[in-house]
Amino acid sequence: MISAIKKQYKLLLFFICSIIIFIFRIWYIRESNVLAIRNDEYGYWTHAALFTGHDWSDVFAGHMNWYSYGYSLILTPLFWISHNLHFMYKAAIVLNGVFAILTYILCIRCARILFPKAEHWLVLIISFMVCMYSSYITQGPIAWSETFLYLLVWLLLYLFLLFEQHPSASYAILLSTCMGACYITHNRTIGIVTAYFIIVLFLRLTDTIGWKLFGAMLLPLLIILFVNIDIKAYLCTVEGFGLKPKNGMGAQKEHLLSLLTLQGWWNLIRSLSGQMWGLMTSTFGILFWGLVSCTSSIIRAFRMKQAEKHTTFYLFTLLSCIGTFLISAISLIDPASITNLDSDTDLTYFIYTRYDECIIGILLLIGFFELAFCQTQSKRLALTLLQICVYALISVILYFNLQRITDSWHYRSFCAAGIGFYRMFSEKFSLHWCILISAAGAFVLLILLSLYRQRYRNVHVTAACLFLTVIFIPTGLYSAKIGTINSQLGKVSSGNLAMFDLLSEVVGNRDVYCTLDNTKNYRIAYELQLNLIDTHVSSITMEDLPVNEEDYFICCSNGDLDRFEGNDYYMLTQSRYYVTIIKGDSLMQELAPKVDHELVNLNILK
Repeated sequence: MISAIKKQYKLLLFFICSIIIFIFRIWYIRESNVLAIRNDEYGYWTHAALFTGHDWSDVFAGHMNWYSYGYSLILTPLFWISHNLHFMYKAAIVLNGVFAILTYILCIRCARILFPKAEHWLVLIISFMVCMYSSYITQGPIAWSETFLYLLVWLLLYLFLLFEQHPSASYAILLSTCMGACYITHNRTIGIVTAYFIIVLFLRLTDTIGWKLFGAMLLPLLIILFVNIDIKAYLCTVEGFGLKPKNGMGAQKEHLLSLLTLQGWWNLIRSLSGQMWGLMTSTFGILFWGLVSCTSSIIRAFRMKQAEKHTTFYLFTLLSCIGTFLISAISLIDPASITNLDSDTDLTYFIYTRYDECIIGILLLIGFFELAFCQTQSKRLALTLLQICVYALISVILYFNLQRITDSWHYRSFCAAGIGFYRMFSEKFSLHWCILISAAGAFVLLILLSLYRQRYRNVHVTAACLFLTVIFIPTGLYSAKIGTINSQLGKVSSGNLAMFDLLSEVVGNRDVYCTLDNTKNYRIAYELQLNLIDTHVSSITMEDLPVNEEDYFICCSNGDLDRFEGNDYYMLTQSRYYVTIIKGDSLMQELAPKVDHELVNLNILK
């Protein structure tokens, strides 16, 4: 038995790491009883509903902006298997766990190509640490595109390495197709798409690839991009989104125009500094080492006038990161919100890193190898000093901007889940705690990876990986808890689930109208539609209710109860904030025997 384990310990280690990755992605699956209140999720699920013949347009029309449909293709089969929301949502979370394991495999394969001299068991440990990054864990309990997008980006990087090793038309087509898949999954990858086009043109202009490979690397992507325009127009029209510019370049027009001014460039510097501060803080400086490694490889090739083994890959990685950071920063430099700082300005504008985290995984991998296996102590010391200077600069920029913001709780946990560790020490956002914890973590890493004897290097590297993982796990879980699970539990405590369940038992094929008066809380309409998958739900105002018709249901705010006139309105069920009403005497009489409580006429309540 022991001898068999010794022979297969690498395989055993892989399975152990995979199981841990899977478990922490689905950690909160027992508590995922309803969809989290996030527009992004509703956008993806409504595409999947349309693909399976469900018309949800009367709910989403006018309230939703455009969301890409790539992830919706993954959700579509769930509608074929079941129409039980609880099962479908939990199945989507399980898929997140599967995607994470596949990401782990691709991370290992990329590491094996980039660092062939590293021992295989060490590659498994380092890749495990990368895949346990706190923000990745945070995305596990929610059914939106993040975890799937991370997988696609890692697949893109792996295919790029394969193409770099063996340039062929088949790898070029796969690479181009994967790039298109990334884009239709989320438009935020436009920065990576731009980097891809630059790299392909660079390879052709330097005669690294011929015209055949040039065409193979571009044609599938161009076809996907052009077809995507028609699909997007069709979905926006049919589903009632409207051809809005959200998540496209049209939405960024005002932001781009602001760059024609000095104030606009200062806003961009603020946003970029905040992003870099957030990413360096959450990774304890490893991101910096990844950027340095990519940059130094490119500089060496430029000086020697000859590309090294993976120079093109490092150039693509660096350009993809720069492009993604810029796209994220430009989309968030809202001129009014950042230029005219106020006490309750949203911190998200400064530390939003969620868009960047689809690409930084490779920087964590490269950066950790660069830090752990730095050739000389003098080089490590010099780069550490440079890292301190950069971090101090961006911290100062962020500090003087945040000084004007007093409502420091105005911050979305999903925008920068990696720095969620501060919440364990402070109820409000604390720049000081973040810097202190990050600096302490970076110091421990340097001690572990610098002060050792050569024969014990791998032990220290393993200890450093475990140290980071131990920090990443609670941070990621805590951010998921406050960002998603608490929202779901809040709906349970307010009684919405019970209201949905009772309505689903009696609704049949009748319509449900959800009014938007007073609070304008149209999200309850989303929740109704997602819990009543086969029911026709409409978002409507009180004034537009069809008062001359009967036999339908109304969901409205409790504050609207006194606005109903007539004798044929009956209360079916009520939650803390909402109430479901039966319209029509005949429908009331039909349903009365099916419920275990009296259906009260609204006139009695007045």
